[in-house]
Amino acid sequence: MIAIYVRQSVDKKDSISIETQIEACKSKILSSNRDNIEIFSDKGFSGKSTTNRPDFQLMMEEVRKKNVSKIIVYKIDRISRSLLDFINMRDEFSKYKVEFISCKEEFDTSTQMGEMILNILMMFAEMERKTIQNRITDNYYSRGQKGLYLGGYAPFGYNKIRTSVNGKKTYTFEENKDESVILKQMFNDYFSGCSMGEIARKLNDSKILSRKNKPWGNNAIARILRSPVYVMANADVYNYLVGLGATMNNSIDEYVGNNGCIVYGDAKKRNTIKFADLSTDYVTIGFHKGIIEPSLWLGVQYTINQKKKHSNLGTGTLTWLQGLVKCSCGYTYYVKPMKSGKAEYKYFYCRGRRNNSCQYPRNMVRVDKVEEIIESEIMSYLNNVKNIKPNKVEADNPELNSLKIQAAKFDEQIQSLINRIIDNSSDITTDYLNQRMEKLHTEKKTIIDKINDIQLKASRNNEIDIDVDLIIDNWHNYDIETKKSISKKIVEKIILEGEEINIIFY
Repeated sequence: MIAIYVRQSVDKKDSISIETQIEACKSKILSSNRDNIEIFSDKGFSGKSTTNRPDFQLMMEEVRKKNVSKIIVYKIDRISRSLLDFINMRDEFSKYKVEFISCKEEFDTSTQMGEMILNILMMFAEMERKTIQNRITDNYYSRGQKGLYLGGYAPFGYNKIRTSVNGKKTYTFEENKDESVILKQMFNDYFSGCSMGEIARKLNDSKILSRKNKPWGNNAIARILRSPVYVMANADVYNYLVGLGATMNNSIDEYVGNNGCIVYGDAKKRNTIKFADLSTDYVTIGFHKGIIEPSLWLGVQYTINQKKKHSNLGTGTLTWLQGLVKCSCGYTYYVKPMKSGKAEYKYFYCRGRRNNSCQYPRNMVRVDKVEEIIESEIMSYLNNVKNIKPNKVEADNPELNSLKIQAAKFDEQIQSLINRIIDNSSDITTDYLNQRMEKLHTEKKTIIDKINDIQLKASRNNEIDIDVDLIIDNWHNYDIETKKSISKKIVEKIILEGEEINIIFY
């Protein structure tokens, strides 16, 4: 069999059509052999890779069955634009004694000259591919730095609209009023204690589809909750993203709480689902308006981070205190049912005992006894705050302001060290400077963690709005999940040490 292979990525006026390629290939075959031709055509497929081209794979299967004696293409780059792919391909052709002919370059592999020309042309094809790839990459980073549209779907909650920036046509995002209501509910639900799975189920039950018209899953919810595209980015958001390792293209002065952010970089190195590590990424203030208030967005980030430290905690159904009760050793308690005769009781056990890290005396504390005490404390707390709206934490909170000043001073010291390393004008060794810088980063992280904790509490106080009377009147009628959701809104943690209980409210 003589195989003719043709490929066309997309229909363009200046591109060679499939039909033209076939006719050119047939002209290389003697009329007596034209009854023994099979055409393999991949229309709409890129030449960058061979694995995703169906007809190419079918042709190679015939080669391996020793059914092909000759392969003819219009031009080498029709079969491969990668030198490495073609070298592997040519080895297989040689193994199965298949001749290879290119019409445009007018050579075949049965001659030494054809082999030499083939290698030279493939080197140029590979160089051209890399040049195009580098140009695309450079353009991508240049557009990202300017905050311009980088392609793809508009994020859920937005519509893509045409705009013009400095005379250049591009796209930006405009709030989709219907979707933004759902988006805000996602953030509020998660911050109020719902899990990502619960949010996804609620959306799917309501027949609300994602941007790609697919049902919602945990990963899609996590990506939305983490994405800086939605936040009305202010100075606190700037500092948070810096803490994730992002390179910021705008100064902190431009983070005034209006626009969302564009994140771009090497997606392969980024945790694309949760935006948890931006050390290989860049952040630019976008041209679109943010949808989510910074206090709520940051509150969600801190909540996700806290849950990450204690994965799967607070998801049990044996008590509404699950995830809130902690041992003095730092670990969270879990619940274990035990039988005593015909009766069954539930007891709290410290997770730290599983790895022998808890040094406190072992005590069997009944869950119902703790619930009774905590319930009384919560009712007392709600009665005290009845009809009192929580005040927003002042922006000039002395403790928070002091911590931010310390963080800024660390930044100044780090930048000073960077300048000394670059100048290399100091007698101090680079190793010492690097060690000093690592220490400063560690100390700064401690300060940032404290800032995050304070802002988490502040954002909870600012966002939570509960009906105290309704809760007091209906508490005994609520199921475990409802009690758990309410408790997480007002209780930070409960320290249980022996028979001693210390409840800490937000």
